[in-house]
Amino acid sequence: MGKRWAKRWTTSGKDHRRNKVHALRVIPSAQNDPLEWILPPSKSHLIRALLLAGQSPLPVDLEQVKNAGEDARAMRRCLQQLGVEIEDFDQEGQIISQTNPVNFEHHPQSTKWRVHGVGSGGFSRPASVLNAANSGTTLRLLGTHAGLIGGPVMLDGDLSLRRRSSDELWASIEQSGVTLSVGMGQERLPALLDGPMQQESLSKGIDLDISRSSQPLSSWILASPSLPCPTKINLIGEAVSSRHSALSLSLLEMFGGSAKRMDGHIELTPQKLNPPESFKVPGDASMAAFALLMCACSKRQVVLSGWPEKEDAIGHEVLHSNAQELGIDWSKQILTYGTGQKKVDLDLSNANDLLPPLAALLAIGGGGVLRGAAHAAFKESNRLTKTCELLAQFGLNVTIEHDGLSIEGNQHIVQPTTAIETFGDHRLFMTAVVLASTCGGDVVGQSLHLVADEGFLERLQNGGVQIERIALDSTKD
Repeated sequence: MGKRWAKRWTTSGKDHRRNKVHALRVIPSAQNDPLEWILPPSKSHLIRALLLAGQSPLPVDLEQVKNAGEDARAMRRCLQQLGVEIEDFDQEGQIISQTNPVNFEHHPQSTKWRVHGVGSGGFSRPASVLNAANSGTTLRLLGTHAGLIGGPVMLDGDLSLRRRSSDELWASIEQSGVTLSVGMGQERLPALLDGPMQQESLSKGIDLDISRSSQPLSSWILASPSLPCPTKINLIGEAVSSRHSALSLSLLEMFGGSAKRMDGHIELTPQKLNPPESFKVPGDASMAAFALLMCACSKRQVVLSGWPEKEDAIGHEVLHSNAQELGIDWSKQILTYGTGQKKVDLDLSNANDLLPPLAALLAIGGGGVLRGAAHAAFKESNRLTKTCELLAQFGLNVTIEHDGLSIEGNQHIVQPTTAIETFGDHRLFMTAVVLASTCGGDVVGQSLHLVADEGFLERLQNGGVQIERIALDSTKD
């Protein structure tokens, strides 16, 4: 039996069985009519609002949540494990039953979530692991709360999240007196936190490195209502994605919390929240980059719905303000591809999520430079190197610079001859699908878009793009 087992699992030879690769076969559309493009709810706003509503003493209605991505749903599931009750409502305002209440699944037709919070410091120790799935935001925002709960709490995620570092957050939490055990090497999860935080440790202040991500800072800001004492967070390094930490401060204030940003530190003051009765989740401005790319690739008009106000675009307003230079005529909701492409120089310090689709857009447009995006290396993939590798599969050349990318303009998309690797990254996957929708191709991955935009594939199919789920033979062991 031993020999047969060993023979079956050898990595070469006639009995070796490789796993199939799940992919999408994308065939271009022959249609030329305008393409409808509705932005999903902003996961940055929704995840933060969920966490604050969960700490509120009064119910809060979170509106405009239709097609919320998997990242936001991961936060919702984790909060329910912590004792928060969440109800689903349809567009008529009628309560609807969850499809799988045992697993805390949302109802797919819900447009409003009513969150019944447990008050400041009211989270219960979960009976099982808090699984953040692919959501780094959920994992890190819950990290401080896991440290506040008495007794061991385990945080975990999928394979992609296990490979991402949260060292800065863990280092800050350990300063609070929490005992922490975390994975080493390639897999950084699961993390086991044994709290609660100690007032004596918190009163001395917490040193926090903010040079690689703003999420650890947001984690502390959004834990402010539940901290056992006032706490000073000393900020170390040059901040990145500062609009996201500013969003956390703004939402905390909206929900009745207290935190003050000073020169070089933030002062957190725990207090009972006084939340709004409802909060309308704005559209996700970062997802509009794919609408612009689709407009440029297909030369079709795109009718874009859900673009948020400037203050809710959290850095992604650069799409609107630079649309003309990108070759896009953006008139109200209508995007039209023109001939006015110029070489552009864009600072993505507060919008590094735009890197993959913008790099593709510049390559087929006027070219230019995307800078201020060094921290994109710490996302689901190293988006600096992997954006180059992805676009190279379509015959588009991109060069890595010290803090971003430089892109030659007026390049032409070439249909890949092999399966298009997307490196387990939802923004690379979505970029690949849009590019393939104009030239054809097999895109590795079938559901990565669900992280942020549940309706992405359906939107393209409604515009005539043919998308088929297929299984390919793997070329790798």
